[in-house]
Amino acid sequence: MARRARRSRGRESKDQPVGSGLRPYWRGHLRLALVSCPIRLIPALTDRETIRFHKINRDTGNRLRQQMVDSDTGDVVERDETVMGYEIERDHYITVEPEEIDALKIESSDVITIEKVVSDTAIDWLYWDTPYLAEPDSKSGRDIFATIRDAFAEKKMMGIGRAVIGRRERPILIQARDKGMILTTLRDPDEVREPEKLFADIPDVKVDSKNLSMAEMLIERMKGSFDLEMFEDRYQDALRALIEAKAKGKRLPSPKAPKQPSNVVNLFDALKASLADESAPKRGAKRKATASRSKTAQRKRA
Repeated sequence: MARRARRSRGRESKDQPVGSGLRPYWRGHLRLALVSCPIRLIPALTDRETIRFHKINRDTGNRLRQQMVDSDTGDVVERDETVMGYEIERDHYITVEPEEIDALKIESSDVITIEKVVSDTAIDWLYWDTPYLAEPDSKSGRDIFATIRDAFAEKKMMGIGRAVIGRRERPILIQARDKGMILTTLRDPDEVREPEKLFADIPDVKVDSKNLSMAEMLIERMKGSFDLEMFEDRYQDALRALIEAKAKGKRLPSPKAPKQPSNVVNLFDALKASLADESAPKRGAKRKATASRSKTAQRKRA
């Protein structure tokens, strides 16, 4: 079974880990045919910068904590007095001890075997779920890791296998990324709605050729490169400003009313006006982007 670092220490390699140094979520081996190497998986996602609120007693100002309560007796039960249970009938449970779960293992608990290789565009992104950063877990397997990584990159392919992560065996895909690899779990087809089936009920509309031409021109003029500045969270900035103002006893910032989109009366006129607006020079755009980057950097330093 995929286990967190504290449950994996007993089988760590004597070699020192080589990589990010972050705590691994899963560790085991990656196998391609008859060659394998030790790897570790680091979650690729983090939400450390997200503002979090705690529940506070309004009268005392003290932080509240949750407790587990027996549904029949109403008694508070401490965490070390609990056990996991699966309901097989109403109010009838089969209990399972942590040691029994830890002992339950299948091959993909510790070994990710690449079962087939596909093009890096072969899998619809709707099936992509959670990404992990895969890196070598010891010096002894670095050459094998690098060989598999570079072969995937050169052929523009990715491997398909299975791994036990979070008490579920899940299909995964693994592909080269810089000096490491990205492993992504895949969603079950039952978890994904097929767009084509849902969109089938959208009525067909005959598009005016002039409107289509102007829309294509508008899209062409708006082309640009993907900018990480898009990820500036203005709502989180507003929350942070609210908290800072309250902490300093200052006047609360007044919210700006969101600009409401106007109702389109004539599509041709709206597209024509949009083209004219996009043709106008965007003065101060560069200064605004620079100021935004500076603001983000100052917030991160703070």
